[in-house]
Parts: sequence; structure tokens; C-alpha cells
Amino acid sequence: MNIKKLYHIEEKSYTGISGFFSAYGNFGVVDGIDGDIEKIEIKENSLSFENESFSTLCRFTDLGEGVVMREDTFRAKKDLTLSRYTSRFCLDGGDYEVYTQFSCWGNESLGKWQDLVTGVEVSNLGIRTTEEATPMIAVRNKGNGKIFVLHLMPNAHWKLKVSRKRIPGTNIVIIIEAGINDDGLAMQLKKGDIIDMPRLVAYETQNTRDFDAWKLHRAFNRLYPRKTLPVIYNNWLNTFDWIDFDDIKAQAKTAAELGVEQFLIDAGWFGFSESWSSEIGNWNENTVGAYKGRVKELSDFVRSLGMRFGMWIEPERALKSSEAYKEHPEYYIDGSNGVAFLDFANDEARKYITDIVLNLIEKYNLEYLKLDFNASLAYDPTHNGFYYYFRGVRKFITEIREKHPDIYITNCASGGNRMDLETFTYYDSVWSSDNQSPIHGFRIFKDTALRIPPCYIEKYDVRRFFEGFPKYGEKNLVTLPISCNGSTWRNVHNVTSRYTHAFLSGGPLGFSTDIASYPEEEKTLLKEAVKKFKIDREFYITAEMRIIHDASDITAIQYSDKNLDRVLVQIFTNTPLQESITVYPVVEAGANYTLGEKILSAEEIISNGIAVGIKEIDCVTLDLTKNNCASI
Repeated sequence: MNIKKLYHIEEKSYTGISGFFSAYGNFGVVDGIDGDIEKIEIKENSLSFENESFSTLCRFTDLGEGVVMREDTFRAKKDLTLSRYTSRFCLDGGDYEVYTQFSCWGNESLGKWQDLVTGVEVSNLGIRTTEEATPMIAVRNKGNGKIFVLHLMPNAHWKLKVSRKRIPGTNIVIIIEAGINDDGLAMQLKKGDIIDMPRLVAYETQNTRDFDAWKLHRAFNRLYPRKTLPVIYNNWLNTFDWIDFDDIKAQAKTAAELGVEQFLIDAGWFGFSESWSSEIGNWNENTVGAYKGRVKELSDFVRSLGMRFGMWIEPERALKSSEAYKEHPEYYIDGSNGVAFLDFANDEARKYITDIVLNLIEKYNLEYLKLDFNASLAYDPTHNGFYYYFRGVRKFITEIREKHPDIYITNCASGGNRMDLETFTYYDSVWSSDNQSPIHGFRIFKDTALRIPPCYIEKYDVRRFFEGFPKYGEKNLVTLPISCNGSTWRNVHNVTSRYTHAFLSGGPLGFSTDIASYPEEEKTLLKEAVKKFKIDREFYITAEMRIIHDASDITAIQYSDKNLDRVLVQIFTNTPLQESITVYPVVEAGANYTLGEKILSAEEIISNGIAVGIKEIDCVTLDLTKNNCASI
């Protein structure tokens, strides 16, 4: 990326600091003053600025494929109050539109374009990084089709803003601002204090379908390589918090038979009463309800079956009525509706919860944690934008991993409210939504993969099987698989095994239902599906995803390795009006590909596509393998 071009640093046309950063505080305003261009030191991969109050350094790292990471640091040269610092990018003026995503429980990563008239601003609600909005924007110049894609990696309460501005001495330009949310921000810094601003990842594209998200996937797969993609069982959508010990053992036995590797018990195991939801914060084993003091017995049973045992915990929240809060109210930030938040910026509070979790790991031989966060706090009472809180959470997880380097930690996104790139630098994967419907789940996955590599996104089989359904063209009643159609079982829909098995690919494969009651023929199919997944997971662990067709009735996605040696295409349909579709996978020019018994040239695929029949078929998979030695 050409830094001078990006910031309009030219001989006769420049935006100066106004196109680089903006800073406010008790030191005054540093924001686009004429002549400040001379104070910017420009190097090949960095920009820097310094005055009597502070210095700032902006470093750029080339991640390949045109993807650039920007890292800003702010250093106080004297005691001061920082009320605003935003990293800025400057684009040519023109007619633009902006893509943003809304996110909430059950409706995660919902994206839409909107015209840019004056400005578009997005920010998360506060303490949870993707509550109400996700930290990405795409800014498209309607005149030439160029799209500037920006991803923010949250380390605090964040804000993104796109504005049309007139800068003195230059034309009207588009300013993109990114950083810690300045609403109520008043960080008290001592001389020498350094604040790391949220890291930013940017690149250009003209692809409106998926913004060439594969570029982001490739960069992050290289920077943060995954260890494994496990096969998981989670009991939540089986019976929620209604727990029967014998039923859980039956699920564990079936899970082991299917090839599950990690078995987790979700909310409900803790507290002093039978109502777990009134016990949040009391992370002791419940002896009167739930498993009635038999969790260690269950852990031993699960481990005897060859699976890793795990538990759900919500370390960041407690009820004010809990014994934990009453014992140490100084460890918590008071919220509303009887909720308190563990203050991870407080070293003693962080040590308190770290010791609790480490003791649970030791007592129950835990090798798997699911960490949840089911509450909202919009405003940081310390006026630091949760910067030190976020740093404490990272330290908490780091300290757990230092003691147990092989532990697997799932980020429960609490309804998509904590699904961002920064989070996946220290978590292993994400329970992206309680809405594990394969239909809605696929939409959530597809749109979330615009900003997160697919290998981090867990997917779950949540079906139940019911007998007695008439089927057109058959005389006998049949058994149909029914899936939840949302975050609970209030609404359901039919979904085929073929669709479900295809949906479960790409990231960690999970089950969260009554698999013990599955028909034997379905168990046999699932054993084969799990076996194939384990063979394929080395492919999925670094796979890049592309959306190659996207409409209300037909969506086709492509997984591939970085060299396009293997190209796996999945076509999902929803009552389409046509009986066939032609898809155009991205392949390597000049290569030949094997598809079943056919050999196709890349030129043929690029020019003519691959025609696929979809009549009465809800999902089709095409598996292409590069075969450069084959002749056509």
C-alpha cells in the first residue's frame, strides 16, 4: 500500500494530520492544522508525529495479497488526559456507499449497504465487542467500483466512522476514522504511558459479494495458525438446563461411538439452589440440583470413553445476590438489574477468578472450557473505554493457558455479541449463536465469514427425529429429521441429513441434541460423516472461503487451500425456481481438475462454469482436485 497516496501526502495536495489521526485531550486539539504535514515523519512502513505533549507512531505491516495491518501507539510525554484518538484513512471524494453489520442474539452479522450522504457511524454497545454492531466497514466508490475494506481488532470499546469532509487546502474527501470510542473517554495517563490503539486490517477489492474475504482468511491463518478442529458435543440444545444424569451418560456413550472428541456440559452445574440462573457468580458444584454433586463421576466416565471433558462458565458476570459478590463487592463493577461485572482491570479480582477456574480445571480434569458473557454494560465508569478491562481478560486467558497449554477454549459469543478478529487471537473457536438451525446457521456463518476465518466458527447438528409423517409418492409413513428454527425449539423445520452434513463442514463439528435417540441408520451416516471430517480437517484448518453465488434461493460457497490445489464447492438451495444452476469456482489458470471421473480444464471451468442439477435436491457438493498431469 502506498502510504503517501493513501494519506494524500503530495507536493500540492495533502490532508496532513487530518488524514492520519485525530487527538483531543487537556493538551488541546491536534486535528488537521495547516502546516502539520511538516511534523509527520514518513518512512517506508511507518508514519509518526510528535509535539510537546505526546508522540504517536503508526506502523504498517504487509500481510500479503494487498492486505495491510496498521498499528498505532500513543505515548504520553507528560501527565495528561486523553479524550480521543482515532486512526484515520483518507479516500478521494465522490459518490460512496457503506456496508456495515448489525448483530444481536439470534440475528448475528446482518449486513446491508447504505448511501453515504454526510456520515455513517457504527460502534458496539460497550463491554461486548460485537453487541449491536460488528467492527468492520466496506466503503465503495460508486463511480469506479473500488471498495476499501477495514476491519478493527477491538481492545476496548470501539467506534468506526465514515464522513464526507472538506479539508482546507484540498478537495472534498472521505475520511474513515477507527479507534477507541470517545464517548465519555477521559484516560488519565502518566508521563511515559503507552496506549496501543485497536489494530486495523485494510485492503481494497471490487467484489461486492464477499469483499474477497479469502485475503483476510489467508492472512490470519498464517498469523494465528489453528492447532486442530475438534468434534464436539455440547448438551445445551438437548434439554437446556433440565439435566438428567442418566441421559447425559447416554449422550456421552453415543457421542464416543460417533467419534466425538470433546464433551461439554453447559450452564446449570453450579450454585447452591435448583435455580442456576439465580446463582451466576457462585462457581461451586451444585449438590442439590443439576448433577447433584456427580460432576467428577461424569468427568471420569467421559474420559474413560476417550473424550476430553469440558464445562461452561461465565467468569465476567455475577449477580449481586450471589455469595461471590457479597464476599468481594470490591472486585465488581455494578451494573443494572441486579447484575455485576468482574473488574478484570483489577489485578486482585483477576487473580480471584483465575484461581477459581484453575481449581475447576484441576478438580474435574477439564481439558475444555466454554466461556460465556450474558450481560451488557454500555459505559466504563473509569472513563477508559474498557481498555484496561479488555487487557485484563486477555491476561486471564493467557494465565490459564500458561498453566494448561493444551486446554481448548470456546468463546461463547452470547448471541453474536463477542465475535471479532482480536478475540480469536486468544480463543480457539466460537459458539457463534444459540440459533443453531442449519438454515439460519448457514446465513450466520456465511456473513460472519466476511470478517472471520471459517475455521473458528463452530457448527452444530441440532436435529430430532419423529415418526409418522406421510410422504408424497410413498404408501408408508416415514421418519423425518426436525431441527430447531431459531435459538429454542419453539419453532422447527425439516432439514435433510445431506444438508446437515454439508453444513457441518468448515470449522469445528458439533452436536447439541439428543443424539442417543437417533435412528441407527442416521448414526451410521454420522459415523461416516465424522470420519470424513477428520480426514478433511487438515484442509479446513487453513481453508479460505469464497461466496461464488448468493441469492435468496441458492447460495454457493467455495473452500480452497491457498494454492487452489483442492476446491470444495457447496451449493445450498431453498425452494429454488430453477432445476439447475451453473457455478463458477475460482481455480488456478492453466491447471486441470478432477471432478469425480471427469477431468476439466481451468479454462473450461472459468469460461463455462459447472452445470449442476438441483431439482428436489437441497444441497450439492463438488470436490475438485488439481490434476496437472492429466490430459484433457
